[in-house]
Amino acid sequence: MTRFAPIQSCLAGLLALALAPALAGAQGLDLSLPDLGDPSSEVLPPSEEARIGQEMMREIRGEVELITDPSINAYIRDLGARIAVASDMPATEFRFFVVDDPRINAFAMPGGYVGVHSGLITAARDESELGAVIAHELSHVTQRHIARRLAASEQTSLRTAALVLAGLLIGSQNPQAGMAAATTGMASGIDSQLAYSRDHEREADRVGMRILSRAELDPMGMPEFFQVLLNDNRYRSQPPAFLSTHPLTQARIADARAMADELKPERVFESPDFAYVRARLAVLVADNPDQARNIFQARVASEATPGDRYGLATALVRSGDPARATTIFEGLDEARGEHEMLYLGLAEAALAENRVDDALGRIDAGLSLFPDSVGLQVTRIDALLREDRARKALALTRNLTHEHPKAPGIWELHARVASAAADPAESALAMAHYYAVQGDLRAGLSQLRRVDPASASASQRSRANALRDRWESRLTPPG
Repeated sequence: MTRFAPIQSCLAGLLALALAPALAGAQGLDLSLPDLGDPSSEVLPPSEEARIGQEMMREIRGEVELITDPSINAYIRDLGARIAVASDMPATEFRFFVVDDPRINAFAMPGGYVGVHSGLITAARDESELGAVIAHELSHVTQRHIARRLAASEQTSLRTAALVLAGLLIGSQNPQAGMAAATTGMASGIDSQLAYSRDHEREADRVGMRILSRAELDPMGMPEFFQVLLNDNRYRSQPPAFLSTHPLTQARIADARAMADELKPERVFESPDFAYVRARLAVLVADNPDQARNIFQARVASEATPGDRYGLATALVRSGDPARATTIFEGLDEARGEHEMLYLGLAEAALAENRVDDALGRIDAGLSLFPDSVGLQVTRIDALLREDRARKALALTRNLTHEHPKAPGIWELHARVASAAADPAESALAMAHYYAVQGDLRAGLSQLRRVDPASASASQRSRANALRDRWESRLTPPG
Protein backbone atom coordinates (compact mmCIF):
# COMPACT_ATOMS: atom_id res chain seq x y z
CA MET A 1 0.00 0.00 0.00
CA THR A 2 1.42 3.38 -1.01
CA ARG A 3 2.20 5.71 1.85
CA PHE A 4 2.56 9.46 1.75
CA ALA A 5 4.70 11.57 4.08
CA PRO A 6 3.00 12.39 7.39
CA ILE A 7 0.45 15.13 7.65
CA GLN A 8 1.76 17.72 10.11
CA SER A 9 -0.33 20.84 9.60
CA CYS A 10 -3.83 19.61 8.99
CA LEU A 11 -5.67 20.07 12.26
CA ALA A 12 -8.43 22.59 12.33
CA GLY A 13 -6.69 24.70 14.96
CA LEU A 14 -3.64 25.06 12.76
CA LEU A 15 -5.63 25.62 9.59
CA ALA A 16 -7.57 28.42 11.19
CA LEU A 17 -4.39 29.78 12.69
CA ALA A 18 -2.25 29.67 9.59
CA LEU A 19 -4.64 31.50 7.29
CA ALA A 20 -4.99 34.52 9.53
CA PRO A 21 -1.38 35.77 9.49
CA ALA A 22 -1.21 35.11 5.76
CA LEU A 23 -4.15 37.37 5.05
CA ALA A 24 -3.10 39.89 7.68
CA GLY A 25 0.31 40.23 6.10
CA ALA A 26 -1.22 40.73 2.69
CA GLN A 27 -3.87 43.26 3.67
CA GLY A 28 -2.72 44.82 6.94
CA LEU A 29 -5.61 43.44 8.95
CA ASP A 30 -5.73 43.37 12.74
CA LEU A 31 -6.78 39.86 13.71
CA SER A 32 -5.83 39.92 17.40
CA LEU A 33 -9.35 39.45 18.72
CA PRO A 34 -9.69 39.91 22.49
CA ASP A 35 -12.05 36.97 23.03
CA LEU A 36 -13.60 34.10 21.15
CA GLY A 37 -17.13 35.40 21.13
CA ASP A 38 -20.38 33.61 20.42
CA PRO A 39 -19.99 30.75 17.92
CA SER A 40 -23.59 31.18 16.81
CA SER A 41 -22.82 34.60 15.32
CA GLU A 42 -22.76 34.72 11.53
CA VAL A 43 -19.03 35.29 11.12
CA LEU A 44 -19.20 33.45 7.80
CA PRO A 45 -22.33 32.06 6.15
CA PRO A 46 -22.44 28.26 6.50
CA SER A 47 -23.03 27.96 2.75
CA GLU A 48 -19.73 29.69 2.05
CA GLU A 49 -17.98 27.61 4.70
CA ALA A 50 -19.28 24.48 2.95
CA ARG A 51 -18.01 25.80 -0.37
CA ILE A 52 -14.52 26.23 1.10
CA GLY A 53 -14.60 22.67 2.42
CA GLN A 54 -15.58 21.40 -1.02
CA GLU A 55 -12.69 23.29 -2.62
CA MET A 56 -10.26 21.89 -0.07
CA MET A 57 -11.44 18.33 -0.60
CA ARG A 58 -11.08 18.77 -4.35
CA GLU A 59 -7.48 19.89 -3.91
CA ILE A 60 -6.35 17.27 -1.40
CA ARG A 61 -8.38 14.25 -2.54
CA GLY A 62 -5.63 12.96 -4.78
CA GLU A 63 -2.86 13.69 -2.28
CA VAL A 64 -3.86 11.49 0.66
CA GLU A 65 -4.25 7.74 0.95
CA LEU A 66 -7.59 6.78 2.48
CA ILE A 67 -8.56 3.57 4.26
CA THR A 68 -11.21 1.87 2.13
CA ASP A 69 -12.20 -1.04 4.39
CA PRO A 70 -16.02 -0.86 4.73
CA SER A 71 -16.14 -2.11 8.34
CA ILE A 72 -13.56 0.39 9.58
CA ASN A 73 -15.18 3.29 7.76
CA ALA A 74 -18.64 2.30 9.00
CA TYR A 75 -17.33 2.17 12.57
CA ILE A 76 -15.78 5.64 12.34
CA ARG A 77 -18.92 7.05 10.74
CA ASP A 78 -21.06 5.53 13.50
CA LEU A 79 -18.78 6.72 16.29
CA GLY A 80 -18.52 10.16 14.71
CA ALA A 81 -22.30 10.38 14.33
CA ARG A 82 -22.79 9.31 17.96
CA ILE A 83 -20.48 12.11 19.10
CA ALA A 84 -21.90 14.64 16.63
CA VAL A 85 -25.45 14.02 17.82
CA ALA A 86 -24.29 15.14 21.26
CA SER A 87 -22.88 18.39 19.85
CA ASP A 88 -24.69 21.58 18.92
CA MET A 89 -24.71 20.76 15.21
CA PRO A 90 -26.75 18.13 13.35
CA ALA A 91 -24.85 14.91 12.76
CA THR A 92 -25.70 15.19 9.07
CA GLU A 93 -23.37 18.19 8.84
CA PHE A 94 -20.27 16.00 9.30
CA ARG A 95 -18.42 13.60 7.02
CA PHE A 96 -15.90 11.26 8.67
CA PHE A 97 -13.12 9.38 6.90
CA VAL A 98 -9.92 7.52 7.81
CA VAL A 99 -6.52 8.55 6.44
CA ASP A 100 -3.84 5.90 5.99
CA ASP A 101 -1.16 7.63 8.03
CA PRO A 102 0.67 6.09 11.01
CA ARG A 103 1.01 9.37 12.86
CA ILE A 104 -1.29 10.10 15.79
CA ASN A 105 -3.50 12.83 14.43
CA ALA A 106 -6.93 13.98 13.30
CA PHE A 107 -8.20 17.10 11.58
CA ALA A 108 -11.34 19.05 10.81
CA MET A 109 -11.95 21.20 7.77
CA PRO A 110 -14.58 23.78 6.83
CA GLY A 111 -17.91 22.25 6.00
CA GLY A 112 -17.63 19.50 8.62
CA TYR A 113 -15.10 17.20 6.93
CA VAL A 114 -13.32 15.25 9.69
CA GLY A 115 -10.33 13.04 8.98
CA VAL A 116 -8.94 10.52 11.47
CA HIS A 117 -5.48 9.04 11.03
CA SER A 118 -5.07 5.29 11.23
CA GLY A 119 -2.28 5.95 13.73
CA LEU A 120 -4.72 7.61 16.11
CA ILE A 121 -7.10 4.64 16.04
CA THR A 122 -4.36 2.09 16.70
CA ALA A 123 -2.78 4.25 19.44
CA ALA A 124 -6.00 4.82 21.41
CA ARG A 125 -6.40 2.35 24.25
CA ASP A 126 -10.19 2.52 24.42
CA GLU A 127 -13.12 4.08 22.65
CA SER A 128 -13.31 7.07 24.99
CA GLU A 129 -9.74 8.07 24.12
CA LEU A 130 -10.46 7.85 20.40
CA GLY A 131 -13.76 9.64 20.89
CA ALA A 132 -12.01 12.39 22.86
CA VAL A 133 -9.89 13.43 19.88
CA ILE A 134 -12.88 13.28 17.54
CA ALA A 135 -14.93 15.39 19.96
CA HIS A 136 -12.06 17.87 20.20
CA GLU A 137 -11.98 18.23 16.41
CA LEU A 138 -15.77 18.53 16.18
CA SER A 139 -15.53 21.35 18.71
CA HIS A 140 -13.27 23.29 16.35
CA VAL A 141 -16.12 23.04 13.84
CA THR A 142 -19.04 23.74 16.19
CA GLN A 143 -17.22 26.73 17.70
CA ARG A 144 -16.50 27.93 14.16
CA HIS A 145 -12.82 28.57 14.79
CA ILE A 146 -12.00 28.32 11.10
CA ALA A 147 -14.95 30.44 10.02
CA ARG A 148 -13.96 33.26 12.36
CA ARG A 149 -10.52 33.51 10.84
CA LEU A 150 -11.84 33.38 7.30
CA ALA A 151 -14.44 36.05 8.03
CA ALA A 152 -11.70 38.46 9.12
CA SER A 153 -11.09 39.29 5.47
CA GLU A 154 -14.19 40.02 3.44
CA GLN A 155 -12.09 40.79 0.35
CA THR A 156 -10.39 37.40 0.18
CA SER A 157 -12.01 35.06 -2.31
CA LEU A 158 -13.24 31.72 -1.04
CA ARG A 159 -11.22 30.02 -3.74
CA THR A 160 -8.01 31.66 -2.49
CA ALA A 161 -8.82 30.81 1.12
CA ALA A 162 -9.49 27.19 0.22
CA LEU A 163 -6.25 26.93 -1.72
CA VAL A 164 -4.27 28.37 1.19
CA LEU A 165 -5.79 25.88 3.61
CA ALA A 166 -5.45 22.95 1.24
CA GLY A 167 -1.89 23.98 0.46
CA LEU A 168 -0.96 23.55 4.10
CA LEU A 169 -2.29 19.99 3.99
CA ILE A 170 -0.66 19.10 0.70
CA GLY A 171 2.60 20.89 1.51
CA SER A 172 3.08 18.81 4.64
CA GLN A 173 2.95 15.67 2.46
CA ASN A 174 4.66 16.84 -0.72
CA PRO A 175 7.04 19.80 -0.20
CA GLN A 176 7.65 19.95 -3.96
CA ALA A 177 4.03 20.71 -4.75
CA GLY A 178 3.59 24.05 -6.43
CA MET A 179 0.73 25.02 -4.16
CA ALA A 180 2.81 24.22 -1.10
CA ALA A 181 5.60 26.48 -2.28
CA ALA A 182 3.12 29.26 -2.95
CA THR A 183 1.62 29.06 0.52
CA THR A 184 4.78 28.55 2.57
CA GLY A 185 5.27 32.27 3.04
CA MET A 186 1.62 32.80 3.87
CA ALA A 187 1.86 30.40 6.80
CA SER A 188 5.06 31.85 8.18
CA GLY A 189 3.41 34.00 10.84
CA ILE A 190 2.06 31.15 12.97
CA ASP A 191 4.23 31.85 16.01
CA SER A 192 2.91 35.38 16.39
CA GLN A 193 -0.62 34.04 16.87
CA LEU A 194 0.24 31.29 19.38
CA ALA A 195 -1.74 32.79 22.26
CA TYR A 196 -4.90 32.86 20.19
CA SER A 197 -4.33 29.25 19.22
CA ARG A 198 -4.16 28.28 22.88
CA ASP A 199 -7.52 29.94 23.45
CA HIS A 200 -9.01 27.84 20.67
CA GLU A 201 -7.45 24.68 22.09
CA ARG A 202 -8.78 25.31 25.60
CA GLU A 203 -12.24 25.99 24.24
CA ALA A 204 -12.11 22.80 22.15
CA ASP A 205 -11.06 20.86 25.26
CA ARG A 206 -13.99 22.17 27.30
CA VAL A 207 -16.62 21.80 24.60
CA GLY A 208 -15.25 18.41 23.53
CA MET A 209 -15.52 16.95 27.02
CA ARG A 210 -19.09 18.15 27.37
CA ILE A 211 -19.88 16.43 24.06
CA LEU A 212 -18.21 13.23 25.26
CA SER A 213 -20.26 13.22 28.44
CA ARG A 214 -23.52 13.72 26.53
CA ALA A 215 -22.51 10.87 24.21
CA GLU A 216 -22.04 8.59 27.26
CA LEU A 217 -18.32 8.25 26.68
CA ASP A 218 -15.83 8.94 29.45
CA PRO A 219 -14.60 12.57 29.29
CA MET A 220 -11.54 11.43 31.24
CA GLY A 221 -10.44 9.87 27.96
CA MET A 222 -9.25 13.30 26.83
CA PRO A 223 -6.75 14.11 29.62
CA GLU A 224 -5.71 10.46 29.84
CA PHE A 225 -4.83 10.32 26.14
CA PHE A 226 -3.14 13.72 26.32
CA GLN A 227 -0.99 12.46 29.20
CA VAL A 228 0.00 9.33 27.24
CA LEU A 229 1.09 11.49 24.31
CA LEU A 230 3.04 13.86 26.52
CA ASN A 231 4.81 11.00 28.29
CA ASP A 232 5.55 9.26 25.01
CA ASN A 233 7.01 12.46 23.58
CA ARG A 234 9.92 12.25 26.03
CA TYR A 235 11.25 9.21 24.19
CA ARG A 236 10.79 10.46 20.61
CA SER A 237 13.17 12.41 18.42
CA GLN A 238 10.10 14.09 16.89
CA PRO A 239 6.85 14.81 18.75
CA PRO A 240 3.64 13.03 17.76
CA ALA A 241 1.82 14.94 15.04
CA PHE A 242 -0.99 15.79 17.44
CA LEU A 243 1.44 17.60 19.73
CA SER A 244 2.98 19.59 16.90
CA THR A 245 -0.40 21.19 16.17
CA HIS A 246 -2.01 20.96 19.62
CA PRO A 247 0.68 22.04 22.12
CA LEU A 248 0.16 20.32 25.47
CA THR A 249 1.29 21.31 28.96
CA GLN A 250 0.80 19.67 32.32
CA ALA A 251 -1.34 22.65 33.33
CA ARG A 252 -3.67 22.12 30.38
CA ILE A 253 -3.95 18.41 31.17
CA ALA A 254 -4.64 19.19 34.84
CA ASP A 255 -7.43 21.59 33.83
CA ALA A 256 -8.92 18.93 31.53
CA ARG A 257 -8.72 16.30 34.27
CA ALA A 258 -10.56 18.55 36.74
CA MET A 259 -13.32 19.25 34.24
CA ALA A 260 -13.60 15.55 33.32
CA ASP A 261 -14.19 14.74 37.00
CA GLU A 262 -17.16 17.10 37.03
CA LEU A 263 -18.61 15.92 33.70
CA LYS A 264 -18.50 12.13 34.13
CA PRO A 265 -21.88 10.78 33.00
CA GLU A 266 -23.97 8.40 35.06
CA ARG A 267 -23.38 5.67 32.49
CA VAL A 268 -20.38 5.13 30.20
CA PHE A 269 -20.95 2.86 27.22
CA GLU A 270 -18.04 1.79 25.04
CA SER A 271 -18.80 -0.34 22.01
CA PRO A 272 -17.26 -3.83 21.83
CA ASP A 273 -16.54 -3.00 18.19
CA PHE A 274 -13.51 -0.88 19.13
CA ALA A 275 -11.09 -3.69 19.96
CA TYR A 276 -11.91 -5.63 16.80
CA VAL A 277 -11.79 -2.57 14.53
CA ARG A 278 -8.51 -1.41 16.05
CA ALA A 279 -6.93 -4.84 15.48
CA ARG A 280 -8.32 -5.15 11.94
CA LEU A 281 -6.92 -1.74 11.04
CA ALA A 282 -3.51 -2.63 12.47
CA VAL A 283 -3.40 -5.65 10.14
CA LEU A 284 -4.46 -3.63 7.10
CA VAL A 285 -1.84 -0.89 7.56
CA ALA A 286 1.04 -3.27 8.37
CA ASP A 287 3.82 -3.40 5.79
CA ASN A 288 2.81 -6.98 4.95
CA PRO A 289 0.56 -9.75 6.35
CA ASP A 290 3.49 -11.76 7.72
CA GLN A 291 4.65 -8.78 9.77
CA ALA A 292 1.15 -8.33 11.20
CA ARG A 293 0.92 -12.06 11.98
CA ASN A 294 4.23 -12.00 13.87
CA ILE A 295 3.24 -8.91 15.87
CA PHE A 296 -0.11 -10.34 16.95
CA GLN A 297 1.38 -13.78 17.56
CA ALA A 298 3.75 -12.21 20.10
CA ARG A 299 0.92 -10.27 21.74
CA VAL A 300 -1.29 -13.32 22.03
CA ALA A 301 1.57 -15.29 23.57
CA SER A 302 1.95 -12.70 26.33
CA GLU A 303 -1.62 -11.55 27.00
CA ALA A 304 -4.21 -12.94 24.53
CA THR A 305 -6.84 -10.18 24.69
CA PRO A 306 -9.88 -10.65 22.41
CA GLY A 307 -8.64 -7.82 20.20
CA ASP A 308 -5.20 -9.39 19.82
CA ARG A 309 -6.69 -12.78 19.04
CA TYR A 310 -8.92 -11.18 16.42
CA GLY A 311 -5.91 -9.37 14.96
CA LEU A 312 -3.96 -12.63 14.74
CA ALA A 313 -6.83 -14.40 13.00
CA THR A 314 -7.26 -11.53 10.53
CA ALA A 315 -3.54 -11.57 9.78
CA LEU A 316 -3.65 -15.34 9.28
CA VAL A 317 -6.39 -14.99 6.64
CA ARG A 318 -4.21 -12.52 4.75
CA SER A 319 -0.98 -14.49 5.18
CA GLY A 320 -2.38 -17.74 3.82
CA ASP A 321 -3.60 -19.75 6.81
CA PRO A 322 -7.41 -19.32 6.80
CA ALA A 323 -8.02 -22.70 8.46
CA ARG A 324 -6.17 -21.67 11.61
CA ALA A 325 -7.90 -18.28 11.46
CA THR A 326 -11.29 -20.00 11.39
CA THR A 327 -10.45 -21.88 14.58
CA ILE A 328 -9.55 -18.62 16.35
CA PHE A 329 -12.66 -16.79 15.13
CA GLU A 330 -14.88 -19.66 16.28
CA GLY A 331 -13.13 -19.71 19.65
CA LEU A 332 -13.78 -15.99 20.09
CA ASP A 333 -17.42 -16.49 19.16
CA GLU A 334 -17.77 -19.21 21.79
CA ALA A 335 -15.94 -17.29 24.50
CA ARG A 336 -17.05 -13.70 23.82
CA GLY A 337 -20.43 -14.09 22.15
CA GLU A 338 -21.70 -13.40 18.66
CA HIS A 339 -20.40 -10.29 16.92
CA GLU A 340 -20.68 -9.05 13.35
CA MET A 341 -16.88 -8.73 13.05
CA LEU A 342 -16.49 -12.42 13.91
CA TYR A 343 -18.99 -13.44 11.22
CA LEU A 344 -17.07 -11.18 8.84
CA GLY A 345 -13.79 -12.87 9.71
CA LEU A 346 -15.29 -16.33 9.24
CA ALA A 347 -16.72 -15.31 5.86
CA GLU A 348 -13.39 -13.87 4.71
CA ALA A 349 -11.60 -17.05 5.82
CA ALA A 350 -14.04 -19.14 3.77
CA LEU A 351 -13.55 -16.91 0.72
CA ALA A 352 -9.77 -17.22 1.12
CA GLU A 353 -10.26 -20.97 0.61
CA ASN A 354 -12.70 -20.33 -2.24
CA ARG A 355 -15.57 -21.84 -0.25
CA VAL A 356 -18.12 -19.33 -1.56
CA ASP A 357 -21.24 -21.20 -0.41
CA ASP A 358 -19.82 -21.51 3.11
CA ALA A 359 -18.96 -17.80 3.08
CA LEU A 360 -22.49 -16.88 2.01
CA GLY A 361 -23.86 -19.08 4.80
CA ARG A 362 -21.69 -17.27 7.37
CA ILE A 363 -22.81 -13.91 5.97
CA ASP A 364 -26.50 -14.86 6.06
CA ALA A 365 -26.15 -16.00 9.67
CA GLY A 366 -24.41 -12.76 10.59
CA LEU A 367 -26.92 -10.54 8.81
CA SER A 368 -29.79 -12.32 10.55
CA LEU A 369 -28.37 -10.94 13.81
CA PHE A 370 -26.74 -7.75 12.54
CA PRO A 371 -28.79 -6.65 9.51
CA ASP A 372 -27.15 -3.22 9.33
CA SER A 373 -23.59 -4.54 9.12
CA VAL A 374 -21.93 -2.79 6.18
CA GLY A 375 -18.94 -5.12 6.29
CA LEU A 376 -21.10 -8.22 5.95
CA GLN A 377 -23.19 -6.68 3.17
CA VAL A 378 -20.10 -5.69 1.18
CA THR A 379 -18.57 -9.14 1.65
CA ARG A 380 -21.79 -10.69 0.34
CA ILE A 381 -21.45 -8.52 -2.77
CA ASP A 382 -17.84 -9.64 -3.26
CA ALA A 383 -18.94 -13.28 -2.94
CA LEU A 384 -21.67 -12.78 -5.54
CA LEU A 385 -19.18 -11.23 -7.96
CA ARG A 386 -17.04 -14.34 -7.62
CA GLU A 387 -19.97 -16.34 -8.86
CA ASP A 388 -20.61 -13.94 -11.78
CA ARG A 389 -23.89 -12.80 -10.26
CA ALA A 390 -23.28 -9.11 -10.95
CA ARG A 391 -26.94 -8.18 -11.50
CA LYS A 392 -27.86 -9.54 -8.07
CA ALA A 393 -24.89 -7.72 -6.56
CA LEU A 394 -25.96 -4.49 -8.29
CA ALA A 395 -29.34 -4.57 -6.56
CA LEU A 396 -27.56 -4.89 -3.22
CA THR A 397 -25.13 -2.02 -3.86
CA ARG A 398 -28.03 0.18 -4.97
CA ASN A 399 -29.69 -0.45 -1.60
CA LEU A 400 -26.43 0.38 0.19
CA THR A 401 -26.17 3.74 -1.57
CA HIS A 402 -29.68 4.57 -0.33
CA GLU A 403 -28.75 3.61 3.22
CA HIS A 404 -25.32 5.33 3.20
CA PRO A 405 -25.54 8.18 0.66
CA LYS A 406 -22.52 10.02 2.09
CA ALA A 407 -20.12 7.06 2.12
CA PRO A 408 -17.72 7.42 -0.84
CA GLY A 409 -16.56 3.82 -0.58
CA ILE A 410 -20.11 2.57 -1.10
CA TRP A 411 -20.49 4.68 -4.24
CA GLU A 412 -17.17 3.41 -5.58
CA LEU A 413 -18.29 -0.18 -4.95
CA HIS A 414 -21.59 0.51 -6.72
CA ALA A 415 -19.65 1.86 -9.71
CA ARG A 416 -17.44 -1.24 -9.83
CA VAL A 417 -20.41 -3.60 -9.62
CA ALA A 418 -22.35 -1.63 -12.25
CA SER A 419 -19.38 -1.95 -14.58
CA ALA A 420 -19.28 -5.71 -13.97
CA ALA A 421 -23.01 -5.82 -14.71
CA ALA A 422 -22.42 -4.05 -18.06
CA ASP A 423 -24.28 -0.88 -17.01
CA PRO A 424 -21.88 1.98 -17.90
CA ALA A 425 -24.42 4.73 -17.27
CA GLU A 426 -25.04 3.53 -13.72
CA SER A 427 -21.28 3.20 -13.19
CA ALA A 428 -20.73 6.81 -14.30
CA LEU A 429 -23.54 8.08 -12.06
CA ALA A 430 -22.06 6.20 -9.11
CA MET A 431 -18.59 7.65 -9.70
CA ALA A 432 -20.13 11.10 -9.97
CA HIS A 433 -21.58 10.61 -6.47
CA TYR A 434 -18.24 9.18 -5.28
CA TYR A 435 -16.48 12.45 -6.07
CA ALA A 436 -19.34 14.69 -4.99
CA VAL A 437 -19.67 13.28 -1.47
CA GLN A 438 -15.96 14.03 -1.01
CA GLY A 439 -16.53 17.65 -2.00
CA ASP A 440 -15.23 17.45 -5.57
CA LEU A 441 -18.26 18.59 -7.54
CA ARG A 442 -16.19 19.40 -10.64
CA ALA A 443 -14.98 15.81 -10.87
CA GLY A 444 -18.57 14.70 -10.27
CA LEU A 445 -19.76 16.79 -13.20
CA SER A 446 -17.01 15.32 -15.34
CA GLN A 447 -18.35 11.84 -14.58
CA LEU A 448 -21.87 12.91 -15.53
CA ARG A 449 -20.59 13.69 -19.01
CA ARG A 450 -19.84 9.96 -19.35
CA VAL A 451 -23.56 9.16 -19.19
CA ASP A 452 -24.45 8.38 -22.81
CA PRO A 453 -28.05 9.46 -23.50
CA ALA A 454 -28.30 6.82 -26.23
CA SER A 455 -27.66 3.89 -23.88
CA ALA A 456 -28.84 5.31 -20.54
CA SER A 457 -32.35 4.63 -19.30
CA ALA A 458 -34.88 7.43 -18.89
CA SER A 459 -34.38 7.26 -15.12
CA GLN A 460 -30.59 7.52 -15.47
CA ARG A 461 -30.86 10.50 -17.83
CA SER A 462 -33.23 12.22 -15.42
CA ARG A 463 -30.90 11.61 -12.47
CA ALA A 464 -27.90 12.89 -14.41
CA ASN A 465 -29.72 16.08 -15.42
CA ALA A 466 -30.95 16.74 -11.88
CA LEU A 467 -27.48 16.24 -10.41
CA ARG A 468 -25.92 18.47 -13.06
CA ASP A 469 -28.33 21.32 -12.30
CA ARG A 470 -27.84 20.97 -8.55
CA TRP A 471 -24.04 20.79 -8.60
CA GLU A 472 -23.59 23.58 -11.14
CA SER A 473 -25.72 25.88 -8.98
CA ARG A 474 -23.61 25.02 -5.93
CA LEU A 475 -20.43 25.87 -7.83
CA THR A 476 -21.79 29.22 -8.95
CA PRO A 477 -20.84 31.95 -6.45
CA PRO A 478 -23.85 33.79 -4.97
CA GLY A 479 -24.72 37.10 -6.56
